[in-house]
Amino acid sequence: MGGRQSKPQEQAPAPSLEDAVGNIGKKIEEIEEKIQKAQEEAKQYVAQQSTNATAKARAMQALKRKKALEQQRDQLVNTQYNVENMQIQQDQAEINAQTLLAMKEANEKLKQQQKQMGVEDVEKLTDEIADMQAEMKDIQTALAASSSLGAGGEEEAEDELKALYAQQAQKEAEEAMAILAGGGGVPAPVAPTPAAPAAAKAAPLAS
Repeated sequence: MGGRQSKPQEQAPAPSLEDAVGNIGKKIEEIEEKIQKAQEEAKQYVAQQSTNATAKARAMQALKRKKALEQQRDQLVNTQYNVENMQIQQDQAEINAQTLLAMKEANEKLKQQQKQMGVEDVEKLTDEIADMQAEMKDIQTALAASSSLGAGGEEEAEDELKALYAQQAQKEAEEAMAILAGGGGVPAPVAPTPAAPAAAKAAPLAS
């Protein structure tokens, strides 16, 4: 019997481009701190040059280390830019792929809908709608005609309306005369008396 075979270890998933950009950014921050530290160290050794014999050499080493760190930082900045650019292209590629799939699906649905609705069906449907609209128009015309009066009926209605206006005017005039006759307003006008006939001319004297 052989020994137990060990299961193959699962490999960790590869970091994404976003993770790579974040890691590079953290590394750049660490290098910036080291650059600042090297700069401060060089200043300190320069200040000690009068009392420390190795101050000048140590200051030079600090500045060289600073330059090396600056070169490393610049390289990482360029690398971060390239990774960010690749991430942008990857995002755009995913958007294009999703858009292409959506367009393909929409195209298939459109083909199916066109198969279900041919040109003849559309023409038939539009003809039926036109017939229904014409029929409804005829029905509305018939209903309007059946509820309207003829020429004679309209004239009779106008005559009746004029008569009602005349009755109302006469009623108002009678009420006004009654008020005047009762003394509640201006006295009733007196009818003019006819003038007396003139006297006959005298007969001529006999000769």
